[in-house]
Amino acid sequence: MIGCGSAAEIRGGLGIRLSGVAELAAVADNDRGRAEAYANSFGIDRWYGEGQDLIDDPEVEAVYIATPNKFHHPLTLAAAHAGKPVLCEKPFGTSVEENLEMIEACQKAGVLLSVSYYRRFYPSVQRAKRLIDEGAIGQVTLAGIHATHFLGEHHRPDLAPRHWLIEKDMAGAGVFQRAGSHRIDVLVYLLGAVRTVHADIDRMGEGYDVDDASVALLRFESGAQGFIAMHHTITGSETDWIEICGTKGRILLDPLDQCRVTVETSEGRKVFDDPVPESSTLSVIDDFVRAVETGSRTICPAEEALKTNRVIYGGYRASAGGSPVSLG
Repeated sequence: MIGCGSAAEIRGGLGIRLSGVAELAAVADNDRGRAEAYANSFGIDRWYGEGQDLIDDPEVEAVYIATPNKFHHPLTLAAAHAGKPVLCEKPFGTSVEENLEMIEACQKAGVLLSVSYYRRFYPSVQRAKRLIDEGAIGQVTLAGIHATHFLGEHHRPDLAPRHWLIEKDMAGAGVFQRAGSHRIDVLVYLLGAVRTVHADIDRMGEGYDVDDASVALLRFESGAQGFIAMHHTITGSETDWIEICGTKGRILLDPLDQCRVTVETSEGRKVFDDPVPESSTLSVIDDFVRAVETGSRTICPAEEALKTNRVIYGGYRASAGGSPVSLG
């Protein structure tokens, strides 16, 4: 595992430690003290101050990249060159061009490249997918994302615990990428690729250089319409829901991370409280290992993550140009 920050503690690192099919053989972080502390905390024998040193370790069979976004691209290329499968944290890369290079490098090396979009595994998202595929709400005509809250300490650069999230050079972008990546990916998983995106993405906070306010309109390849509202500027209230509407009803995932599903059709209204996973990424880890061992697809191969990132970075282009962008 490369990167021993918060993603390691609450996401992939935890998932690997809980997994019965994966072992955390070594860790690396450009903060050597943090890598050593993480290794000591969890009884890991080997730790490194450089990601390349971990990649070169002959005992490491696959690489999980949990670094700031800026390093996803070069570390994936390095792992591919070493012939090692890669599980990369979202948002996969900081541009579509980076994504294409990462995919090409792993394809040429014959190694798996997958992205940790763990919300695809939520029992609630799986339930929604079954219902949509079964035609429970008819033909899907509309999908929406609403995720708003106050970014809190990240509006105070001097207090931000993960300062890289508000630095454009390290993060690549702000809320439309950060919060959008997981939520847009759920829509892509449920409804397929997006054809066009039009967006208005802005910065309303002070003291940093990434966006914190965004709205967008989508048109899916299926013909369905979509809308997105994601803000890190709203205090006193927090929302995080995804809605799928069709000719026979609607499905509401609200709150998304609490795995509650509301289904409304002519037959009435049903609410399902599906179990919240003990570890959001345990299923991702197990799915990745299975794919490496069997040669099968993961639930989120790089080509799927590319569909999501085309929406994200197409949205930034649309906002800058003031007109819709075709994703092709």
